[in-house]
Amino acid sequence: MRQGWLVALTAIVVIAALSGGGQAALERPLATMVPGDVSTYQEVNLDRMLGRAPETAALGEAFAGMRSPKLFQKLFAELSEGEKEAEDVAKVAGMLKEASGVLGPRIGWATWVPDASALMGGMMAGMSCEGDPGSAAEAAAAVMPKILLVAEVRDGAALDGLVERIAAEANLPMRVTEAEGGAKTMTFAEGMVELIRGEGWMALGFPPEQARKAADRASGTGGESLWADPAYQGVMRRLPVDAVMTEYMSAESLKQLLGIVNMMVPEAGFSYASEEPLGLAMGVRVEKVQGRDMVTAYYTADLDVLSYLADASLTLQTAIIKPVFERARASAQKAVCLSNTKNLSLAMLMYTQDHEGRFPEADGWVEALADYIADESVLKCPEDDSEASCSYGMNAALSGKTLDEIGDPSGIVLFFETASPGDNPAGGAADIVDPPRHLGGNNYGFIDGHVVWLEEAPGFEVE
Repeated sequence: MRQGWLVALTAIVVIAALSGGGQAALERPLATMVPGDVSTYQEVNLDRMLGRAPETAALGEAFAGMRSPKLFQKLFAELSEGEKEAEDVAKVAGMLKEASGVLGPRIGWATWVPDASALMGGMMAGMSCEGDPGSAAEAAAAVMPKILLVAEVRDGAALDGLVERIAAEANLPMRVTEAEGGAKTMTFAEGMVELIRGEGWMALGFPPEQARKAADRASGTGGESLWADPAYQGVMRRLPVDAVMTEYMSAESLKQLLGIVNMMVPEAGFSYASEEPLGLAMGVRVEKVQGRDMVTAYYTADLDVLSYLADASLTLQTAIIKPVFERARASAQKAVCLSNTKNLSLAMLMYTQDHEGRFPEADGWVEALADYIADESVLKCPEDDSEASCSYGMNAALSGKTLDEIGDPSGIVLFFETASPGDNPAGGAADIVDPPRHLGGNNYGFIDGHVVWLEEAPGFEVE
């Protein structure tokens, strides 16, 4: 049930982001529906981007010949865990394709960056609300990002039908209300998301208040819009008129973003004093070159601000991703070491089979197993940075004994990671490397050939 909800909401949210075509029903700028206090606002003209406009028709022809969409759909299906997930991917793709005649061409989405101090306060409040779902939800809501998606609508009835069918197929509860003037409100996810569709426009908001504010502006009853903000107008004047995508970021939001990075990575020490907002644009042009239509692209931005964004992004990614990669590396090293221990244990089993069940003397076990070890690299743990040739110790209690003298082969250590690497390391529980080499534990090989990673030392004594 929950998975169906996610699929349906994904389809509803991105319908506007991937659809377009036809004449715009909303003649005024789309940004007039957007509140003036947004942190960022992006707007796309998909007629131009997808080659539906005359000036980019050649681009559309180029896209039509590409196999990428089919390949991506196949890839998503293959990566899915089962037939149900693959069907969901195909269903969403089909719905998005169907929506191409319903929405567009102009689509915009606005976001609000939470203040760093508010974010920290919300995180602390969330931790203090453990065990109280209601209070925890309120704390989370205080720092959740706000999102508003606005779009032009070519066919309101078709949009209503498509959204209703998505909700029905996914068994997603939806509440529908209609207001004077033909506006229709569709509420999803227990009131967390709201889609409002008017004459020639739609707004989808999370939380729903964002959609309502956009609807008020669309009807002329709302407050100041982003379009009326001099800072936004200043950015727009600097960008090419034929851009297929424009993006605006307020100076205040950039400071808040850097504040969040500084909060998570105190040593970063970012600061930004300018009041100039960021503007950037991406576009395509189709030009005649030696009688042939050639597609060219351009990208323009305020580079001084972008340097801050790039540095902050890299700093934040490093802070988040580095521990993940370090743990992944440690897990890989642990696996290599476990494999080494397994190879050594099997080599010892072959040795004992060839020597009437008797173990070699502990002070010469490496030389004794030389003919049974195909690659000497198995003697070295990847986490052992010493210059010694062997990282593993043989249980000295087994020296020269036979298998018949062993009580429980599955419970007695054969090989362990030693604190004293050397040419022929041997010893007992007191010689185990400490602190452990692998994520709080060490690898051990047992007489019966099995190997295991353990936090605590197992048995070494022979009965």
